[in-house]
Amino acid sequence: MKGIRLHPEHGLNPTMSVCILCGKEKGEIALLGAGYKAEAPMKMVVDVEPCKECREKYLSVGVMLVEANQVPVGNRGRKKIVPTGGVMVLREEAFKRIVNVEVPEDRIVYFEKKVFQELLAMKED
Repeated sequence: MKGIRLHPEHGLNPTMSVCILCGKEKGEIALLGAGYKAEAPMKMVVDVEPCKECREKYLSVGVMLVEANQVPVGNRGRKKIVPTGGVMVLREEAFKRIVNVEVPEDRIVYFEKKVFQELLAMKED
């Protein structure tokens, strides 16, 4: 089992997880340790999984689009997806029409910044 590296000043460096869509507390405490370079704020978004209420309200009828970058991991050419903060929800019908792919089971899709911005611009038209 992999342990948490303690922050030299802030130890476990805890924060309260909040929903990426509504900003309400999710009732989870994240122990960031040295993974967060400064003192963690009291509350912050720590993952893209919405709270139960937002999942029921929005993802029961739509698809959550998350702006993200692909960041290299190690030296083997692997990459991981890192959300950058942009989020929107499209109704399932609109998602299928615009993006022309099937809706994934978890109803969350990641897009690079350029594509996400183009989708956002379409929404504003």
